[in-house]
Amino acid sequence: MRETLSINKLYKTLLLILIVVGPIYWLMFTTDGKRRTDTMMLWLFSGESIELNLDVLDSQFSEQDWITVYPDVDWQCKASQSSFGQRVCFSEIASYNGIPASYLSVFFDDESATRSVKLVYRNQYHSDIGEDLQYQLGSPMSNDTTDAAINASDQILRWKTAAGQVFIKQTLQRDEEPVLLWLADPQ
Repeated sequence: MRETLSINKLYKTLLLILIVVGPIYWLMFTTDGKRRTDTMMLWLFSGESIELNLDVLDSQFSEQDWITVYPDVDWQCKASQSSFGQRVCFSEIASYNGIPASYLSVFFDDESATRSVKLVYRNQYHSDIGEDLQYQLGSPMSNDTTDAAINASDQILRWKTAAGQVFIKQTLQRDEEPVLLWLADPQ
């Protein structure tokens, strides 16, 4: 006697619904899914992803080095006298180390040495940026300030790197621009 193995129609329907709804639910309603969806959409519509280890970044990276290392990034470079440097290259980017971002600006001195890097990212990923920095650089340095006028919302987190320092705000106010700043040590 031959037995046929068949699955009940209700089970098949529920399995198909789960196969279709599960990934959509994950992409739209979980933190990781939203981050991955944002990264993919930004990559499709606004730019390239940049993987950058801030601990090995130093002022010896020239403008040409940035263009060579990230050839797919649409760099726009111009002279721009500021406290960060005499020349700037900037570009819209999709992500920084897998975290959705808006744009990256790299400032150079008159000898084309990197003086500072400014990364603007999306506000909702501020804690992810902090976690990435702790993974790359360890715990932030303790603040040496004894000024009681500085309240907790204005605290700056600071990490020392091999050739500079990285700064982000501990907490962001509602309309504040989320920025990561790397500054080269004075030469």
